Amino acid sequence: MSVKLLSVLLLSGLAAPCAAQAFGDDADAGIQIAPAKKISFFANGHSSFSFDGRTSSRQGGSVSTYSIDTSITAAIPIDDATDLTVTVGQDSTAYDFSSFDSFGVARRDPLDYGLQTGVSASATHSLDREWTLFGGASVNSNMEIGADFEDTLTFGGFFGIMHHIHEDLSVGIAIAAFTRLEDDATIAPLPTVRWNIDDYWTLNAGGSTTTGNPGIEITHELNDHWDIGASVTVDHKQFRLKDDNIGLPDGVFEDFAVPVMFLVTYAPEPNFSISGMIGATAYRELQLRNSSGNSVSDANIDPTFVFGVAGEFRF
Repeated sequence: MSVKLLSVLLLSGLAAPCAAQAFGDDADAGIQIAPAKKISFFANGHSSFSFDGRTSSRQGGSVSTYSIDTSITAAIPIDDATDLTVTVGQDSTAYDFSSFDSFGVARRDPLDYGLQTGVSASATHSLDREWTLFGGASVNSNMEIGADFEDTLTFGGFFGIMHHIHEDLSVGIAIAAFTRLEDDATIAPLPTVRWNIDDYWTLNAGGSTTTGNPGIEITHELNDHWDIGASVTVDHKQFRLKDDNIGLPDGVFEDFAVPVMFLVTYAPEPNFSISGMIGATAYRELQLRNSSGNSVSDANIDPTFVFGVAGEFRF
């Protein structure tokens, strides 16, 4: 399971406990009635564009990337304390290599198009006003079009706990385990924080609510319709190459990047929002591994201009 898809799964599980605050406190008087829960659906889309990222090596060359990530999420209430989230998503990425000799002349164009698809499910359970348990699992396919499907599958799962310190601050920790293509399985702690600093500023540490990638995001509410902010996130992709790939048959192409972005979000109504993003990749590395898991070649990419668009529709 890629780090990116794991973050989407984690965010779907962590968003609910962060928002699961009490309807009052012990000092409130009178009867408190929670609003009725119902099934909700979320359609999300995110596209990003990275142009002419040049390699740091003397071999030279550049790469441009175009990515579109879409998903549909169903938030299903089980009872007053438990909620289930199911997500189906797809990430399509096109690569345009130009005179790219860093992998060797025979591997100038290792990948034209990669596809990641996945299904995930997560659940949250509120123990009381202060503590929430959450967990989930996913299965994903990561491939160059034409690769053997059974060789593209990765799996993952996580379990964690969230503490609601007060209505504006929640902190949590999760233990996640996930497999990778032709690499060792990974077990890692994943901390998260959601902090409404004041009436206008919000900090999310653990993931970006705009792109779904793991990282840190801070936003400022200008008015009822406009927000601005910034984020530092991790974008990780891996693809199983097809058997007749010219550069590395049945190998793995891996793309790891750290984009730093400025954000502007417009929400004309409560059920719809659209965000524009502009920034650069502070760090990016491409790697090729063979079917035995050995690194064949890698290339560092210089900081590159990036922009993107994201949107969400709730129904």
